[in-house]
Amino acid sequence: MGSPSALHTIQKLQQEFDGSLEFLNRELPFARFAIARFDAKGGLPQQLFTSASSFPAFDPRTLDQAVRLRQSIVEPLHQVFIVPCLHQQQMNAVLFASHEQGKWSAGEQILVELAASELGRMLAPVRPGLTLGTPVKNLAKNRAASHSSIIGSGKKLKEVLHLVERVAPTSASVLILGESGTGKELLARRIHELSPRKDQPFVAINCGAITESLLESELFGHEKGSFTGAVNTKKGLAEVAHGGTLFLDEIGELPLSLQSKLLRFLQEGEIFRVGGKESIRVDVRIVSATNRDLENEIQAGRFREDLFYRLNTITVQSPALRDRMEDLKDLMEHFAPGLHSRLNPEALALMQAYRWPGNIRELQNLTERLQILSGGSKIEAKDLPASIRDQAISGGTLTLSGPPPVEMALEELERIHILRCLQHHEGNKTRAAQSLGITIKTLYNKLHRYGILDKSESKL
Repeated sequence: MGSPSALHTIQKLQQEFDGSLEFLNRELPFARFAIARFDAKGGLPQQLFTSASSFPAFDPRTLDQAVRLRQSIVEPLHQVFIVPCLHQQQMNAVLFASHEQGKWSAGEQILVELAASELGRMLAPVRPGLTLGTPVKNLAKNRAASHSSIIGSGKKLKEVLHLVERVAPTSASVLILGESGTGKELLARRIHELSPRKDQPFVAINCGAITESLLESELFGHEKGSFTGAVNTKKGLAEVAHGGTLFLDEIGELPLSLQSKLLRFLQEGEIFRVGGKESIRVDVRIVSATNRDLENEIQAGRFREDLFYRLNTITVQSPALRDRMEDLKDLMEHFAPGLHSRLNPEALALMQAYRWPGNIRELQNLTERLQILSGGSKIEAKDLPASIRDQAISGGTLTLSGPPPVEMALEELERIHILRCLQHHEGNKTRAAQSLGITIKTLYNKLHRYGILDKSESKL
C-alpha cells in the first residue's frame, strides 16, 4: 500500500485525467480517442489500439515512426492522429485520435497535442510502483444520439427533415446536395436511423479524402497478396455495411475508373475484392453526398450519367447556413450555451448579415473562439473577426475600405487578405497561393483553420 499522501496524489491525478478526456470529447465531438500506455519493458500492448470494434485500424508503420521520432503524425488513410504523451522527455503513453468527419485541421491538432502533453504528465509514475490505477483501453463514447442531432426549427430545415422522414422508410438511393459544412452526413445518418436498416451498420467513406490507388481497396476490400503490403485479406466498407447503409461522401470526387465498378455494384448487388475472382453478394442502401454540381460534371466528362441516375432516385438539398438564420440562436446555444445571449444587437446583426461560406462548421469555430476570448462579458461588434465585419458591411464582398483598424489582430488581417485573394482569383487556390507567396499546402492548412475548405480538393 502506498502512503496516504501518495494515494491522495493518485486520486487527484485520476480526476485531472478524467477531466482531460472530458475536455477532448467536448471540444472535438467528431473524434474518437484511445490511449496505449507503455509497459514496464517500454513496449505498447497491441490490444489497446488495434481492435477494429473499438477503434479504427491504421497503418502500424505510422505508429512506429511517431514513437521513433517522438513526434505527432497523422496516418493519412484513416485520419488517425498519433501523438506521443511525453513528460520530462519520458514517453509514457500514446494518444490516438480518429477524425470521423474529414481531415484534421491545424487548430484541432494543437488541441490534441496539448491534451497529450497533459496526459503524459498524469501518466508518469508518482514514484516507482505508483501510477494511475486502470489502463484506459478506449475512450470512445456512445455518440449515436449526437450523430443524428440536427439543431434548428426553422422553416427551411423543417422542410428538409420532412422529406427525410418520407424517404427514410423506403429503399431508394438518396443523393444529398449542399455546400461544405452544412451537415450532409447528419442528414445521411438521420435517413439511416429512420429506416428499417437502423439496427444494421452505417458505414461512411469520404471519396475525396483517400487517394485513388487506395480507394478501391477501401471500398471493395482486397485479397491477401493482391498487392505489395496486402499481408491479410481485408473486407471493404461495402461488405462491412451489409444489411445497413453505405454513405458515399463527396461522391463527385470518385475517379472515373471506380465509377464504372460502383455502377456495376449498384446494378448487380455484388462486389469483387481487389485481386479476388469470386463475387460477393452485398445488400446495402446507398446514400451519397456532394458539394459539386454533378450535372455540370457530367457535361465536362468527369462523372458518368448512368451512375448519376442510379444515385439520384431522391434528391435532398442540405440548406446553407445563410438561408436558415432563424436557427442561428439554437446552433450557437448547442455549441456554446449562453453565448448567444451575450451578443449585443450590432454584433448579432453583423452575424445575421454574414454569408457564412464555411456554414455550420465555420459558426462552430467562431462560437468556440468567442467563448474563449470573451471571458463571460458582452460580445460587441469589434469582438467579431474582421472578415465578418467587413463582408457584412460591404454586402457580401471581402473588401477593406481604407487602412485596417489599428486594433485588428495580425491573424485577422491575414485571414481577410487570404479570402480577398481567393475571391480575386475566383476560388482558384493554386493561383491564390502563388500570388500570396505560400505553398498550396500552407493555404489549405490556413483554410482548414478558418473552417472554410472545398472538400473536393481536400486530398491534396
